[in-house]
Parts: sequence; C-alpha cells; structure tokens
Amino acid sequence: MSVFARFPALRTRTAATLLLLLAALAGGLGLFDRIERGVLPVTLAGKAEQALETNLTRAAALFASARALNAVISVAQSTQVSAGVGVQGTLGPGQVLDPLNDLVERFSAVMLTATVALGGSVLLVQAGDLFGLGTLLPAGLVLVTLAQWLPGSVGGGARRAGLILLVAALVAKLGLPLTVLATESVAERLVEPQIAAAETRLQGLEVPAAPGLGPDAGWAERLKAAGDITAQIERLASAAGGLADTVIDLTVAYALKIVVLPLITLWLVARLAEVLIAGLVPRRE
Repeated sequence: MSVFARFPALRTRTAATLLLLLAALAGGLGLFDRIERGVLPVTLAGKAEQALETNLTRAAALFASARALNAVISVAQSTQVSAGVGVQGTLGPGQVLDPLNDLVERFSAVMLTATVALGGSVLLVQAGDLFGLGTLLPAGLVLVTLAQWLPGSVGGGARRAGLILLVAALVAKLGLPLTVLATESVAERLVEPQIAAAETRLQGLEVPAAPGLGPDAGWAERLKAAGDITAQIERLASAAGGLADTVIDLTVAYALKIVVLPLITLWLVARLAEVLIAGLVPRRE
C-alpha cells in the first residue's frame, strides 16, 4: 500500500500544492495575461487607459487655454497708458482685471493638478495590469502553498501574507480599472454635461489681446493706442462675468471628476478588500 493511500490528507495536500505551484508558474510566465489579451478584444485595463487618456488630453488642452487666457489678461493688466500731454504719471486701467486674472491662475493650477493626477492614474493602471497576475498572484500562491507545509504560527503567518497578496493582485488587476470605469460612468451622467457646456462656452469666448507698443514708441503713438487699449479692456471686462462662470463650472466639475469620485470609489474598493481579507484570514486570538 502506497503512502498516499495510507494517508489521504497527505495526498490531498500534495495535489493542492501541485495545482497551486502550476498556477503560480503560469502567472509568472504571463500565461493568464496572454489568455486575457487573446480572448478579449480590449482588456479591462485597456478600457480604463483609454478613458484616462481621453480625460488627460482634455485636461491638458484646458490647461493650455487657461495659460493663454492668463497671458492675455496679464498683458492687459500690465499696460500703462499716459495720462496726457503735460501731465505727469500713468494710468493702469487693466488693474480692474485683477480678480479675473487670479481666478484664471487658480483654474490653471487645478487643471495642471488634474493633468498630473490623470497621468499618474494611467501609470498606476498599467502597473496593476503588469504586476497583478504576473507578480502578486504567483507570490501569493507560493506563500499559500508553503503555509500548507509549515507548522504552527509560521504557517499561519505565511497563509495570511499569501492571502493578502492574492487580494492585492485582484485589486491591482481588476479593482483599479473598475474604479476608473465606474468613476467615468458616474461622471458621464453627473458632471460631463456641465464640462461639455463649459468647454463650449470657453472655446466660443472671444477674448481680445491688448495691443503692444515697442520701447521706442513716441508719445503720439502711445496716445493713439490708448483708445484701443481702453476699448479692449472694456471688452475684457464685459466678458469677465461669462469667463468667471465658465472657469468656476469647470473647476467644480473637474474637482468632482478627478478627486472626489475616484476617492469615493477607491474607498469602496478598499473596504471590499478589507472585508474579503477579514473573511479569508482568521483573527488572532
């Protein structure tokens, strides 16, 4: 009679060890990732990356627009108009645009932050797709396999560490892309109409540029340009209300889309992972 026949538990443990090690080897060799890419036209991580890249392109374009607006308003602000012939001093009518310029500067900072956050999210999703099943899963399976053969608290610690790595692999491979796609789905219904309308208003806004004068311009040229500068500043001031509303709408919408919604979704994923780990790993007495 063989040893396996005399000890059924040993046979079961050995079979489970072989299966777990084969799965770990398949994951380490990238077979699971290859199967996913061969079966699905677009992987879950691929869909998430596409959504992030689209948002990244839009955020970068809005950042460029904000910087251009800031430059135009700054030129108008810095324009000094001569008070007149025989009168000492200059006037700075563009200073009325100070609040608008501050608002546009803050908006450009928000869009820069959104661009950086979206770029980091793309890298995070790519890393999860690369290391989820290729590194974390094999490491977790190996530890769970060793836990079957290690005695006492050492085996229990290996099992806990292995199960935590398995949950981390699922979060990296599935949780991160699902977080991105769920956030995008909610944002599409909640804030996307507001973003689209604000972007349309921003693109249709005609913001004139203040005329520039060379350093060698004479007093006659400066007096001639004064009327043009005043008129352009008046047009900028008249557009300030609509521009401020557009900037505020975009700032609030992108704060919700890039910061608030992803944090809520990540919190839900973390809570789910915590519950899953607590159910798999028994508490220490």
